[in-house]
Amino acid sequence: MKLKYLGTAAAEGWPAVFCKCDHCERAKQAGGRNIRTRSQTLINNDLLIDFPSDTNYHMLKYGLDLSAIKYLLVTHSHLDHFAPIDLFFRSKSYYAHNLSEEKMYIYSNEAVLEQYNKLISDYPVEPTDQNIISAFLPLYTPTKLGDYTVTALRANHAPEQTAYIYLIDDGKRTLLYLHDTGRLYDEVYDYLINNDIKADLVSFDCTYVLNKSGGGHLGLDSCCVERDKLLEKGIAGKNTRMIINHFSHNGRAIHDELVPIAKELGFETSYDGMEAEF
Repeated sequence: MKLKYLGTAAAEGWPAVFCKCDHCERAKQAGGRNIRTRSQTLINNDLLIDFPSDTNYHMLKYGLDLSAIKYLLVTHSHLDHFAPIDLFFRSKSYYAHNLSEEKMYIYSNEAVLEQYNKLISDYPVEPTDQNIISAFLPLYTPTKLGDYTVTALRANHAPEQTAYIYLIDDGKRTLLYLHDTGRLYDEVYDYLINNDIKADLVSFDCTYVLNKSGGGHLGLDSCCVERDKLLEKGIAGKNTRMIINHFSHNGRAIHDELVPIAKELGFETSYDGMEAEF
């Protein structure tokens, strides 16, 4: 399985769009991997996780064929993870010609599907041949999507809806994708243990970065707690890759500063464009 982090920031980006704090200014000056766009991840070349407003930029920067995406998994309806207006432009008759894949499937929770359906109904004069099929993904129910088996687990995030974190298996490797979430619920551990899940890569939310973590997200402190619990329960092992992702500029450490701190704790630090093959 190949994972590519297209964007690795929290909602505001880093540098944040209107911010002149020291952390944003240092990132601007340092450039390179210290510049982060909104969180989005590509699995192989056909499965996309989340659809932020930076999606078009990601397509341009990395030379992606977004028409080849068969499956779009959305974690929850917060605007930095689901900005669906660009989905209009998959219209075969008007905006999108010579598509690599005839259809694209969106899987998510009820809040995301309601938001997408409202978008379609609010613009009835737009072309309606996007060939996008939306479907509800129930919790703790392994669902076959082509070569993948995808299971939605309940995230500790967005209490106004049931946000998802994802377990993705391609028959050879298993990814545990923990964005956005705070400390994992016991029911998540129960599911992983009862189904003898062994993760080859865990991607951890690390929004708080160096700050003391709070509700709805993790920071380095709670990433360590969850990492240790995953190891204790046998869900992760000594060869499991542990990668932190989804950073807020309020977390203080820009990429260059964070890498050695995270490495000392046993984590890889993601950056925009990072690829992990496992």
